[in-house]
Amino acid sequence: MIGKKTFSAGMFLLLFLFLTGVAFSQSVSQKYLDNKTVTYDEAISFYQQLDSGYEKAKLLTYGLTDSGKPLHLFVISSDVDFNPASLHKKNKRIILINNAIHPGEPDGVDASIKWCEDILKRNLYDSLLKNTVVCIIPVYNIDGALNRGCCNRANQNGPEEYGTRANGQNLDLNRDFIKCETMNTRSFIEIFQVWDPDIFIDTHVSDGADYQYVMTLISSQHDKLTPVLGTFMKNTVTPFLFAEMKRNGNEMTPYVNTINEIPDDGIAGFLETPRFSTGYAALFNTLGFVTETHMFKPYKERVEATAQFFAAVLKFTSRYSNAIFAKRKEAKKNSASQKQFPLSWTLDTTQFETISFKGFEAKHKPSSVTGLQRLYYDRNAAFVKPIKFFDAYKSDKVDAPYAYVIPQAWNRVIERLKWNGIEMKKLERDTMLDVEVYYITDFKTPPDAYEGKYLHSDTQVRKEKQQLQYLAGDYIIELNQPRNRYIVETLEPQATDSYFSWGFFDAILQQKEWFSDYVFEDTAAEILKNNPSLKAEFEKKKSEDKKFAESSWQQLAFIYEHSEHREKSHNRYPVGRIAP
Repeated sequence: MIGKKTFSAGMFLLLFLFLTGVAFSQSVSQKYLDNKTVTYDEAISFYQQLDSGYEKAKLLTYGLTDSGKPLHLFVISSDVDFNPASLHKKNKRIILINNAIHPGEPDGVDASIKWCEDILKRNLYDSLLKNTVVCIIPVYNIDGALNRGCCNRANQNGPEEYGTRANGQNLDLNRDFIKCETMNTRSFIEIFQVWDPDIFIDTHVSDGADYQYVMTLISSQHDKLTPVLGTFMKNTVTPFLFAEMKRNGNEMTPYVNTINEIPDDGIAGFLETPRFSTGYAALFNTLGFVTETHMFKPYKERVEATAQFFAAVLKFTSRYSNAIFAKRKEAKKNSASQKQFPLSWTLDTTQFETISFKGFEAKHKPSSVTGLQRLYYDRNAAFVKPIKFFDAYKSDKVDAPYAYVIPQAWNRVIERLKWNGIEMKKLERDTMLDVEVYYITDFKTPPDAYEGKYLHSDTQVRKEKQQLQYLAGDYIIELNQPRNRYIVETLEPQATDSYFSWGFFDAILQQKEWFSDYVFEDTAAEILKNNPSLKAEFEKKKSEDKKFAESSWQQLAFIYEHSEHREKSHNRYPVGRIAP
């Protein structure tokens, strides 16, 4: 009797736990219907239950975040294989979805939960998962997600509570993919490099103009992609996704990045440089998308539109699996042999296409706050009309060297290259090398910090050939790798998001050696006596520049800078280029 009672009690407990687990799952997956988003703990508990309940689902962890909590990756694999190397050998396509990089924009968090239930509990996509694996980062900016409140996104229509944009270091993680100053980014990079996704989706909520669409979309800018992928994106991928969303009753428009004040004047394709998630993904020949649901639309509609987009991407990936594989393989091969690389991009305003746009009439009226004219959109005056979509970019290019050489002293740069899978060779002995070096001649730096840095821009350089001593343990990086674009766009100082732009080489900008003016006077006189051309240039400058003529320090410094005493390493960019 004792055994029978114990057995019954145990069965009852298991049944109770099962039923409460089901109830929890249902409540979590349906919170969005009540204008609520799940908490971080609820999201992770939900995925843990799916891991326990479904053989083809697994919740993995990859490193820590700045919150001290691990970064999770939830994987759905129809053949119960969760090894990325094995899956690539099986020619499986990989979709990676990243949620809550901005936790105040939680649509993707709840959409992923809803979509996983559709996949696992309702078996809605079994046929599409035969050649595709789905990977989901449930919550990326955990720090911001834990800092919940009601009101920091003043213009957004729900949910009732949500997280903050900044992470624990008060950084925007969607600006950190090159400088990589957070633990979150380091763990993300591990996931990205290990899984090598074919398609990457980053989920967001837009602000800005008002219009009729629930969903707008940023596709990786096609001119920025390796040409074979850029053509595929523009002509095949994006048209399919727009048509599929329209067929399902959730018509999209390109992200409303206005040229002027209102969409009627035209919109431009968003330029996601490598600091952004999809700009980073493009460096590795991954097709990237940013979903931007509209802030004014009800939360329920935004979540369901995001889940529909996931389904559209899965359908495309399954149908075009072989084409995606072939295009990425060709892109990687081309990258490894590419001779020129783009560094900076400018919108080409001479090229545009005309798209049909569903908007609201933009009008002006006196502000009740300021008394001045203010913009508003009249939702009683909906329209459908053609507008210009500018989606072509021009680029400046640089010729690729055979290899770069980096002194081991610049360890912060070297470790970031290693994190991103860049192949490097160490010099085995001290060696003199003939290299081309850059001298930084000009750049702009803003007065205020941007994401913890004083970001340089408009960098100008001059080239010089020198023979320099390198030490055993310094690194040679040959440009024969599929990851060449990452190498070039981080190591060429003129590039928009280079390591120089982000301040990793600022030490070279400060001169360390100088002179004592009263001692250098005699040396300066001797230098001018022995160098007539320099003396002529010196006298010319004195005659044309009054301040120079009145400053003995400036005159001595001019002679010093044109002498053998000049500090040759001042402003010399330390990454050498070895000619092909």
